[in-house]
Order: sequence, then C-alpha cells, then structure tokens
Amino acid sequence: MKNIKTAEIKKQIKKLLVKASFELPEDILGAIRSAKLSETSKTAISILDMIIANADTAYREKLPLCQDCGTVYINMDIGPDICITDKSLSAALNEGHANPLLKEIDQAVEETYRMNYLRASILSDPLYERKNTGTNLPAVINVKFSDIKGLYIEVCLKGGGSENCSWLFMLNPAAEEDEILQKVISLIKSDATKACPPVIIGVGIGSTASEVTKLARKAAFRNLSKRNNDKRYAALEEKILQAANKTGVGPQGLGGKTTALACNIEFAPCHMATLPVSIFFGCHSTRRASIIL
Repeated sequence: MKNIKTAEIKKQIKKLLVKASFELPEDILGAIRSAKLSETSKTAISILDMIIANADTAYREKLPLCQDCGTVYINMDIGPDICITDKSLSAALNEGHANPLLKEIDQAVEETYRMNYLRASILSDPLYERKNTGTNLPAVINVKFSDIKGLYIEVCLKGGGSENCSWLFMLNPAAEEDEILQKVISLIKSDATKACPPVIIGVGIGSTASEVTKLARKAAFRNLSKRNNDKRYAALEEKILQAANKTGVGPQGLGGKTTALACNIEFAPCHMATLPVSIFFGCHSTRRASIIL
C-alpha cells in the first residue's frame, strides 16, 4: 500500500497546471509539424508556422499558450494500492470542514492561476449576475477508483471558444456510421472556425445523454497517437478525419488541407432504445498534462 498525502497531490496538480498552460503536448505539436509538410496552401503553411512559433514562445517565456486560460478539468484515477492520507483528515471530517483533498485541489488551482498571472474566466452565476469568481474556481473534478497501479492525475484546460463547439444528439437507434460522419462534417463546416482550427474532433457514442458528453471530452483530450482499441471505431476515426480535411476549412478557417489534426472516438454500452452521440471540438492548443504517482 502506498500512502500519498493531500499536500503532495496539491503540489503535483500545481506543476501540471503550469505544464498544461505553457507547454503544448508533443503529440499535438508533432501533428501540426506533420500537417505543415503536406500543406500546399501558402496561407495555411504560414498559419501553422505561427502556431508552432507560439508554442515555442510560450514554452521559453512561460507565457500562456492562449489568452483564454480555460476551464480547469482535473481527473484522478485511484489504484487499489493507493491510500490518500492527511493528518488532519479525521479532525476535518469530525468538525464538518470541507474534504481536505478537494480543498487542496481548489487551492492548487487558485494559487497557480494567481502566481502565474493566468486569466480567471469562471463566473459564479451563469445567467443573472455573471460575476467572475476571480480564482478560476470551481474546477471540474472527476475522481474514480481504477485497477491501475498508483494514482493517475490529469489536468485539462478548455477555452470558451472550443467549449462552445460541443453538441449532444440522440439519434435513432437504427442510425449507422455515415449519419454520425455527416453530423461531424456539417458541424466542421458551420462551426470549426469558432474553435481555432486545426481542431481535434472528440466523439462520444453510447452510454446516456448525461455521460456521452464526458466520453466526447475524454476523446478530445486523448493522445493523438492512440487509436481506438476496437478496429471498427478506429476505422471510423480515420474516415471522419479524412472527410474533415477535405472540407477545405483549413487553419483558422482560411483554407487548406489541415482542418483537423485527429478524430478520437470513445464509446460505451447504451440502452437498446437509444443512440446518444456527442461531438466536442478541441482547438489547436488543446492543453493537458498528466502524471502517475
């Protein structure tokens, strides 16, 4: 059994937040460089060069990859060999205080955004006051028990432009893959420019209306080198990617072959009377970082 203190989790989350904010993942940067080699549009090549230069400057100067420093998603998978401890845990629970782990996570987000001059974008009231919390809290936190060894922590940052490019469809259960492909391509043509293309297409299929959007988000943040383990879904990923790049939308919507860097699909069992599908675009600065303790 491995004991991990909540203070250590806070420390690691702060490091991951900094890494995600300033360092474009190597798989995404590699995909952009590869796309540049196959581009024929001078405008598209110029834009891809600027994206690469932006990533280089952000890394060297410790500046945000994007001025929209995003909603913070924190995912934690707790393996069977892990015990999360805190010397004040018992006292905190008995006194009715907030969960120490969640408190440490909140502090990690607030402190990192303040100390690194990252823009706070979260509003306390979505409809009436729309007042900024000033801390970029609350973060979206997902904790689950897993069969992995150790404690897996992932930080993902999602800007508002690409967050607006999120959809849920409840298709006829008899629908086939071509209908899903056409849904994606229609959205690429009408909305991809809102997400600063080239985009990463995340598609969730199955589960329930409330869960399929999580599958789409997971897909959008998946490493671009990983294809779906099921060959049928892997083939559909490639088919959608090729179709998206034939639309001519191109980098920043100014034309070219590189409208999307990847299409990732995640699926789950669903009720026989349903076929939930969610589509979730990530921008060219889809920011993430992870570690296993």
